[in-house]
Amino acid sequence: MDEPGLTALLEEARAAMKMPGFRAAVRYSDGRTVLAATGLADVEAGVPLDSDVGMPGGSTGKTFAAALTMLLVEDGLLSLDDLAAHWLGDADWYDDLPNSDQIRVEHLLSHSAGLSDYPQTMGYRMGSVWRVLRRGSVQFEPEELIGFATMRKPIYPVGEGFRYTDAGYLVLGRVIEAATGRRYYDLLAERILKPLELDGIRPQDRSILPGITPGYTFGARNLRDDGTMKIDPSSEWTGGGLVTTPAMLVQFHAALAAGDVVRPESFKAMLEGGWRDPATPGEHYGFGLFVHDDGAQFSHGGLWPGYRTHVAHEMATGMTVAVQTNRDGRVDMAALAARVAAAAQSGH
Repeated sequence: MDEPGLTALLEEARAAMKMPGFRAAVRYSDGRTVLAATGLADVEAGVPLDSDVGMPGGSTGKTFAAALTMLLVEDGLLSLDDLAAHWLGDADWYDDLPNSDQIRVEHLLSHSAGLSDYPQTMGYRMGSVWRVLRRGSVQFEPEELIGFATMRKPIYPVGEGFRYTDAGYLVLGRVIEAATGRRYYDLLAERILKPLELDGIRPQDRSILPGITPGYTFGARNLRDDGTMKIDPSSEWTGGGLVTTPAMLVQFHAALAAGDVVRPESFKAMLEGGWRDPATPGEHYGFGLFVHDDGAQFSHGGLWPGYRTHVAHEMATGMTVAVQTNRDGRVDMAALAARVAAAAQSGH
């Protein structure tokens, strides 16, 4: 597939779904990468979307956090069997977590700790309304978000179920920092972003993110005139917390599969770890990855208010595809990624 062909496919999808813009990257096993973008980055200003401007990647950042964790396991600084309480037991909030005395690093990586999440809680919703009214933006520290998941009954015993939860990855972030004495974003840059030359990936470590395109939520622009958002992007942290582009995402995920990020045995653990539902044994969440068809493909999606992202890698062909848009809502990004992959494999 060449750039005009990919552009035509994206434009057809954009027009059909009435999106502001779509963009994608296809990376072949030989390293050749095809990029394309269509539509508008800024609807009000009429600025075309391109492949270089940043967009918050939502939960696709969890794969980066998981890979960094595996590097620390390789270093001997962490173990998948480590109890989170070993590192966080002195924190005044930790014992209030359900299953707090049994949660291990592997459970946090695979969303199998029995923890709930915060977005649907009354505390988070009320706190968000209050902060918008008083401060103009919703910004929480990790411990505050984790706190919305405390003092609640476990959803299931540790290691015996799956519930996707940002709160669990925030706990993992605190484990990483406790084990290393370093800031998560500094470690990520040092161990992954700089060695792989992922210069288009940046931390969401501030309220105003430079060099990003506006996003649209229910048709409304999410960036104010001063660059702030209603939901402060610095709150996401290890739950995602990265500004990305499709080109950077396919580069990272291809490197992960090739053994250029973590050792092959660590990547194998990322694919094979986690709880498996007996009803769907071929599909599960590993360590920072959705794993499909018994490991034939892995992927991750991401949502941040105003943006949607999806990235997938096929093990047999070595092809990696990432798609991104500057609108949220009911958009089947996984289906679009699959359509791009099919067209790329057929050469159309």
